[in-house]
Amino acid sequence: MRIEVLGPGCTRCKETYRVVRQVVEEAELEAEVVKDESVERMMALGLMATPGVAIDGRVVLAGHIPGADEVRHLLGVS
Repeated sequence: MRIEVLGPGCTRCKETYRVVRQVVEEAELEAEVVKDESVERMMALGLMATPGVAIDGRVVLAGHIPGADEVRHLLGVS
């Protein structure tokens, strides 16, 4: 699984990356978590608001910092 946290590098994007990494580590998921700040990637995915999260190339969250419970739900972790 590849999880991308997308955004220009702002505080909200960094916090989203931290939350996603924490949930992945706690759940011991085999996932690659990357932070991508390129406008080209955001445009390619059709991301209209940041921060954004994409799982395997599909945007699943945009425009707000998710809580840990929301990330668990997106990743299918109870």
